[in-house]
Amino acid sequence: MFEGIYFQFPKLGFLLFFFLACEALCPLRSNPLYFPRPSLFGEVGVKPPIWLWIAKWAMIALLIVAMMSPVRDREVTRHERGWDILIIVDPLLMETETIPEIISFMNQRTDERIALWVPDNTIVPLTYEHKALISILKQTSLRESSGEVIRNISRFFATSQEGYKLAIIFSKNPKSFLNTLPIGIQTAMISPLEEPQWANLLNRTYPPYKVQQSHRYFDYYYVYPLFLGFLSMLAYLYGRNQKGIR
Repeated sequence: MFEGIYFQFPKLGFLLFFFLACEALCPLRSNPLYFPRPSLFGEVGVKPPIWLWIAKWAMIALLIVAMMSPVRDREVTRHERGWDILIIVDPLLMETETIPEIISFMNQRTDERIALWVPDNTIVPLTYEHKALISILKQTSLRESSGEVIRNISRFFATSQEGYKLAIIFSKNPKSFLNTLPIGIQTAMISPLEEPQWANLLNRTYPPYKVQQSHRYFDYYYVYPLFLGFLSMLAYLYGRNQKGIR
C-alpha cells in the first residue's frame, strides 16, 4: 500500500523534536487573574484524560508528516502518432503456426495500440495491454467463420488519428474476408502460408512507432495526514474546552 512513497522534505521531521523539547522544558502556564495562589485552595481541575494527550500528539505528528509532503513517483508514457492496428484472424488459422508468428509481430509493436478480432469468436478493442491481448489470442478456439467483415472494421478506429489506422487480415484466402477496402484505413491482406516473410514486409511498410519521451509525475498524499491531523485538532480543542479539564 505504501510502496514507493517517500518524503519530499524529510528534514522537516526535526520539528517533532522541537515540540518534544517544548513539552519537556516549556510547561503551559496561565495568568492567575483572580487567585494568585490557587494551590492554597487545593486542586481546581481534573486530570486530562489519556485520549486528549493522544489527540494532541497525533495532531502535531500528522501535521508535520503533511509538511514533509509524502509523494510517489509515477512515470507516464505519452503515445502519439503510433499506428492503431486491427488484427483480424481467420478462425481456421487458430491452431496453426501462424498464431506464434502473430504474437511475435505484436511483441515488436510494443508502443502501439492493437485490437484483435477473430470473427464469430473474439473481439478486443484497441489497447496497449499486449500481454492480455496475447493471452486471449492463445485461448481462442478453432471454429468456422461466417466470412465477410468489411462492414465492421471502421468501428474499431473510432478514437484513432487520421492516417494511422491499419487493418491486417490473416486468412488462407484474405479476399473472402474483404471484398471492398474500407475508406480511410490502411489494409494489408496476408496469406501466411504463401507469404512466410509477411512480418518483415509489414515492418518495412508500416515502421513500428517508438516512444520518444516519457513524463514524470508525482502523486501527492499530504492531504491524508493533513485531514487526519485536522480531525485530531478538533478532538483536542473539544477536550480542552470541556468544563473542569485543565
